[in-house]
Amino acid sequence: MPAEGANSSLRAYRGVMSKKDDADEVFRISAAGRSLTDDVSLRTRRYLISMAVRTLCFIGCVISFLVFKNEVIGWILLVGTLILPYIAVVVANGGRERPRELPTTTLMEPQQGLPPAEQS
Repeated sequence: MPAEGANSSLRAYRGVMSKKDDADEVFRISAAGRSLTDDVSLRTRRYLISMAVRTLCFIGCVISFLVFKNEVIGWILLVGTLILPYIAVVVANGGRERPRELPTTTLMEPQQGLPPAEQS
């Protein structure tokens, strides 16, 4: 006697399995979201850019205080240096983007597949 899995495979091959409702819509692959790897690399890139801006703010702050003796710009850059890490972490940990709405274009005709096999 064949195993249950083999029996169901045989029924599926002979076309005995019930078919899905015709109401099921088939969407194009372009509606697929960004992969997890791409999302993580994008968030890492955003974080590194923000930290690079923070580093430039710090260097500008030091130069402003020591070289140009301009305290106004120095304090503004210092505040930017202190606030940017928080902003960078919030942006980096923002998580994955919400999926967009599914496209309105669907394959309307279910007969677009291959015809059933001839039984001999």
